[in-house]
Amino acid sequence: MNMRHLSVKAKLLLMLIVPLLLFATTSVYLLTLNSSNINHLSDTLFETGNRSSSLVLNADRDMYQALTSYMTAISESSDDKKRDAAVKDFQENVGQVNDRLQQAITIVHDQGLGDRAHPDSGKSLEQIATEVRKEFDAWAKLANSHLENMQNITPEGEDKFGASFNSARDNVNQFGEIIDSYSEDIIDEANADKKKTNLITYSSLIVEWIVLLTAGALLIRQISRTVHNVMNKTRRVSEGFLDVPQQTKYSNDELGRIQQSIDSMIGRMRELIGSIADNTRSVAAASDELHASANESSLAAGHVAENIQEVTSLVEAQSNITAEASKAMEEMAIGVQRIAESTGIISEHASDTNGQADYGNELLIKLRGQLDEMSRSIINMSRSVFVLNEKSERIGAITEKITGFANQTGILSLNASIEAARAGEHGRGFAVVAGEIRKLAASSLESANTINDLIADTRTEIGNASAYMKSTVSQAEKGTAFMEEVADGFQAIAASIKQVASQIHDTSAVTEQMSASSEEVSASMEQSTSSVREVASKAETVAAATEEQLALVENIAHSAEQLQEVVRNLNKAVHYFKL
Repeated sequence: MNMRHLSVKAKLLLMLIVPLLLFATTSVYLLTLNSSNINHLSDTLFETGNRSSSLVLNADRDMYQALTSYMTAISESSDDKKRDAAVKDFQENVGQVNDRLQQAITIVHDQGLGDRAHPDSGKSLEQIATEVRKEFDAWAKLANSHLENMQNITPEGEDKFGASFNSARDNVNQFGEIIDSYSEDIIDEANADKKKTNLITYSSLIVEWIVLLTAGALLIRQISRTVHNVMNKTRRVSEGFLDVPQQTKYSNDELGRIQQSIDSMIGRMRELIGSIADNTRSVAAASDELHASANESSLAAGHVAENIQEVTSLVEAQSNITAEASKAMEEMAIGVQRIAESTGIISEHASDTNGQADYGNELLIKLRGQLDEMSRSIINMSRSVFVLNEKSERIGAITEKITGFANQTGILSLNASIEAARAGEHGRGFAVVAGEIRKLAASSLESANTINDLIADTRTEIGNASAYMKSTVSQAEKGTAFMEEVADGFQAIAASIKQVASQIHDTSAVTEQMSASSEEVSASMEQSTSSVREVASKAETVAAATEEQLALVENIAHSAEQLQEVVRNLNKAVHYFKL
């Protein structure tokens, strides 16, 4: 990508973004590398060195504890209980030594350190671990044999016993020294990586600063050149020289566009000043002609103003005459309008009265229909009362029969009681039944008497209701007759009201027509008056406009003189520039 085609904004952004990106990349790289080194040191030093060294040291401690337990067990001053406890501790310590040595050997094999040799003896870790296991197992077997047989150790056996233990301890020490040497090598390797990282970081920073300083110097140089060129061109223009040559090539950034805009502005100013000079000459010629024409127009406007004043006086006299005629027509129109309004109000009241009469007639017709309906209902009710009276008589007859049946039943029950008494013991059941039948007959007789009383009362009330019904029907028939007479009277009143309303309506129509005609005449007079006033107003307006035009023509003449002075000054200003 060509840097010349980038904008100044893009270049400045690159100068800002590139260092930030490089800083971010370097920071991420350093943090990642530091984290990797820390993880590596943690895995190596702790998992391998620290844990294996700790296991070896604990194994060495357990070896001493096993030796101490052994010495306690074979001591003559120890009793059986103390000796058994010492033997148990000895066996536990031996087992712990073997376990810890096995764990340390496993870590060494997992990390691939089995071939790492001791700097003095030259033995590898794997050889040392094998010898430790071998020497310690031999010592442990010999100690177990002595503890089981509880025999005294010969001087030769004691030397061999001590040599095995010391050899195993020496190998344990060499194992730890190899692990310590491995940890030191790892630390030295981490320091070497740190120095390498520092060298790469500092080198990157130096290259970055060189690139940034170079790019900044080039950008400052380009900006300075552009500002210098723009200052020279604007200084030449301020001195009146518009013949500044244009550049043949511009850069594609903002600075190049600024130079191109300055050159375009100078070119446009050159064209504008040339055009102003040409137009100034044309305006000078036109201003001379305008001054002459303004003088002639001033004389003509004076004559027009005098004629307009005469027309205005004649129009004012005609306007006064028309106004008086219009006032008389307005007064006549007002009188006719009042008559029309009064007639209209009377017509409205007549129409309302006619409507009320029609409405009253309709109500009478509805009332007569309701009276007819009520008469029919009363007649139907009278028929129902008659039927009810007949049925109550039938019920009375039935009740009398029930009374007879009850009396006969009582007599039969009495006879049954007499026969049961004659039968003695065998008729006791019939006597009970006869007694119950007699009670039932007495109760039926009592109920029948009550029903007879109720039926008698009901028949009395029905008779009274029938009499009332007949009287009501008679009154309803009389009311219907009166209602028909009232309806006939309402119809006659409604016919009279309609006739009066029709005559009033005709009178109102004629009055309204007269009012409309007078209003039209009044409107015509008002329009004529308005037209005369408008003509007068326009005549005054024309007179005022003529006076204003006269003043305007004088101003134009004065402005033409001022324009000539402006043209002379403009010519002086234009001649300042050198095209």
